Amino acid sequence: MDFQLNDDQSALVSAMRAILLDHQDIPQSQKLDYCYFHSALQDVLQESGFLNAAREVDPLAAALLVAEAAKIPPVVEVGASALIAPALMPDEVPEGPIAYVDGARLDKPHRNLAVAKTAFVNLGEDVAVVSIDEGDVERVETIYAYPFGKFVRKPDLTRSVIASAGATATQWARVALAAEFAGAAQAAIDFTVDYVKQRTVFGRPVGSFQAVQHRLVQCSRLAKGAYYLAMKAAWSKAPEDAMVAACYVQSEVQKLMYDLHQFNGAMGVTTEHLLHFWTYRLRALQSETGGAHGAALDIADSRWGAAGDNGRREC
Repeated sequence: MDFQLNDDQSALVSAMRAILLDHQDIPQSQKLDYCYFHSALQDVLQESGFLNAAREVDPLAAALLVAEAAKIPPVVEVGASALIAPALMPDEVPEGPIAYVDGARLDKPHRNLAVAKTAFVNLGEDVAVVSIDEGDVERVETIYAYPFGKFVRKPDLTRSVIASAGATATQWARVALAAEFAGAAQAAIDFTVDYVKQRTVFGRPVGSFQAVQHRLVQCSRLAKGAYYLAMKAAWSKAPEDAMVAACYVQSEVQKLMYDLHQFNGAMGVTTEHLLHFWTYRLRALQSETGGAHGAALDIADSRWGAAGDNGRREC
């Protein structure tokens, strides 16, 4: 895998950035909210074909776009539409936005379900494709920077089923998760770097202190590692690479949250500061697809088979 984008990838990312730049602002009346879903931007991405990149180019191109979309304060649904949907339905484009739902937690709130038109419900072995009509889902208010919702009543999980697709759905959900993490983490770090350049203590910018620089470098390392692992998983299409990417990013949320909020003077925990639009996304992503613990156990199963099963029982 080459760490440099080729000409086509660079052009695609540049075009995506230009669109995001035009839609990155949050209306003044909603800047104090925990989440702002940009429906107009969602429509632009859908109509311009960006969400179809995995079908028309490859999954790596789609993962690059997922990471870019996670860098702006408003939220749009890109991961499920651009990565999970093409893997499950390569010859059909389901109506978006799309929510990825854990079938074992059907009665719980799920990310993006409040705005979704379609839900992929992972039943373990199979995946149910559920069309969502008005009144099927109620919005759940949370501090996390995504539009969470839950089903008002149990949906029909038998009408449209993709057989033996559960593992594939989990794999690409993990790739999408890692790509979103990488984009949001990098944006939060960039925001913090700008802040510590301007904020002064004892007559000096906070960022001039070596201890602060060292910790921000460590944060940058985590974000870069997440980015490369996510892109490798999208490029290789290997389930184990997706497990490793998800395990890595979900294990590192706590450190990023602590350091970035501290260097912003704890302002990020309030809605008066834009930082929460990124860091609370990271917190929401931390527990999906089984969390870091579940991904680690899946890696053990993938590499050692029966030995991994024994370890799972002992845990």
